Amino acid sequence: MAILLCAAYTKTKIEGCAEKRDNGYWKADEWADDKYYRCPKWQPGRIFCCTPVWILKVIRKAFHWLVHKVLAAWKSPTFLMCIFYVVSLSVSHWLGKLFGFDIPAITSPTSPFGPAIAYGRHRILQAEERSTPVIMCWTETADPRVGYSGLRLQYEQLQHYTAPFHSALPQYNTKSVDGELSHRGPALAFFRDKFFLAWTEKGKGHRISITQSADGGDTWSNKITLEISSPSAPALAVFRDRLYLAWRSKPRQGSYLNIMSSADGMRWINETKMGARAESGPALASLGSLLFIAWSNKDSYRLNVRSSQDGIFFNNEVTIDETTDNKPALGTDGKCLYLAWQEKSDKGLIKMQRSRNGTDWEKISVSPLPAWPLNTGNPGLASADRCLIIGWANPTLHIAGKIY
Repeated sequence: MAILLCAAYTKTKIEGCAEKRDNGYWKADEWADDKYYRCPKWQPGRIFCCTPVWILKVIRKAFHWLVHKVLAAWKSPTFLMCIFYVVSLSVSHWLGKLFGFDIPAITSPTSPFGPAIAYGRHRILQAEERSTPVIMCWTETADPRVGYSGLRLQYEQLQHYTAPFHSALPQYNTKSVDGELSHRGPALAFFRDKFFLAWTEKGKGHRISITQSADGGDTWSNKITLEISSPSAPALAVFRDRLYLAWRSKPRQGSYLNIMSSADGMRWINETKMGARAESGPALASLGSLLFIAWSNKDSYRLNVRSSQDGIFFNNEVTIDETTDNKPALGTDGKCLYLAWQEKSDKGLIKMQRSRNGTDWEKISVSPLPAWPLNTGNPGLASADRCLIIGWANPTLHIAGKIY
């Protein structure tokens, strides 16, 4: 059975494997095996337990890479590739059983992109109103052995936390969004008693699709695919009783920012092209009478923020002396506007600033976040009553917050 399953995989995926591997193809799964083995509590020294595991992993990856290169160079038939994959992926498991360190660890969901977070209240049976959990949605990390990545949902109950809180998301709570596939991270917003989810399709066209949920994320329906494309994650926000969608156009179209709005999430109008070029997807948030958009500049990687009174024309651009090559995040606590991003450096720390008017910004410590290296990755922000919530992926997904 294992041979048949592997043959089905190799038949469709193995032909382009040599080039992908030369470009770091197997870096995507390095995280997957890091926590597969964990030391039993009764062992006296953790380092003596983890060292042989680390050595075996290095040997296995080196062996795997070398043999694959040889087989690819020889243009080996599929069945030989299949046998090789089955054997090489099982060696570490057999050795683990032999030496007694094959206790599986409970892993958390992971994502190569920043998550989307939203909080709201939805009605049940058009009568009762209840507070929903914080919904976090992300594009799961692609598994080379499976060959796909898909949108998945994660629920976190806000009332379970005190300030400040932090936790990694457990794997057993995840839910799939109707099997939808995403090219980058998604966007979430709560609008008129519904959660709206937007993402860039994984197909060649990279169209932006939107779906909605009226029951707190249990089911999703009314999916629409717009005639717009983007290589990056989109952004959603609610402003003046309308739902706004912002995105970055494709590089051959100039990587310009665009925005449009809808009164029901189904029919979209007032598509506007902004005279700003972005390195990645934008972020949206509203505070008071203004709608704000933030992005990383295409040429300098510096963070920029603009505001709008009507959701169409954006001005009062502010350039912040910070750089990132990833999508930033915007959120509010009802009093201030918060901007979070992953700094463009080797460490990739999460930084944050806040402003009361979108013009004057001050640096603040991201107090709910744990210490390095857990405070690295791509962030997402959401506001819930008096609580500003931050989620991030490094690549393990985390959520933290601080009640003000």
